[in-house]
Amino acid sequence: MFALALALPLAAFALAMPNPRLPPRQDGSPCAGFGENSTDSPSYNFTLAAYNSTGSNANSTGAPLVLAWGPPGDSAAASAWVFSTYASWGSDEWPYNVLEQGALLPQPGPSEDGLGAYNLFAPTAGEEVIWFVTTKEEDPSTQQIFCAVTSSEYDVLAVNGSAGNFSLCAATTDWVTGSQFNLVYAPASNGSSYVYETCYPVRVQLIPYV
Repeated sequence: MFALALALPLAAFALAMPNPRLPPRQDGSPCAGFGENSTDSPSYNFTLAAYNSTGSNANSTGAPLVLAWGPPGDSAAASAWVFSTYASWGSDEWPYNVLEQGALLPQPGPSEDGLGAYNLFAPTAGEEVIWFVTTKEEDPSTQQIFCAVTSSEYDVLAVNGSAGNFSLCAATTDWVTGSQFNLVYAPASNGSSYVYETCYPVRVQLIPYV
């Protein structure tokens, strides 16, 4: 049943939901202050994975992250979108990502052909990292704020000049049976879209997509 729900006609959603107003691009390098090999435009496509910074991990890559429904709008399809663990969401309709001049762009699979996912606002402390899905744009004005920071094994995702403020938290939404764990930037005890007591810090790693 859940797989069927995820197969909602997103093309129809894109027509029904008005395009969000796109903010102007941000100036300045998102990799300022990081090592010389860090880049806002890595040469490879990648998936994202959350590596538990304080607990145990099943492997060296961490828990795979996928684009999923986030804080609700007027309907499930009109919600904002977030990165969730694959284990808690159960589907992967946006199979890989690219990072172009600081813009992190999830790439649609066949069922989302013609759509684009855009990060329109810089993450703020205590909030989930939000994307909006709409019709694909040739030159989207998405935020150019992300950096691939060189690390020992995998590059690490940074935003707002830091790679150390991401956590996974159990969401308060009920899109799935059980807990949906979403990526949150600098979680706070008064966060309304997640349960603060469930949060744990993670390093978001870029895993080359093949």
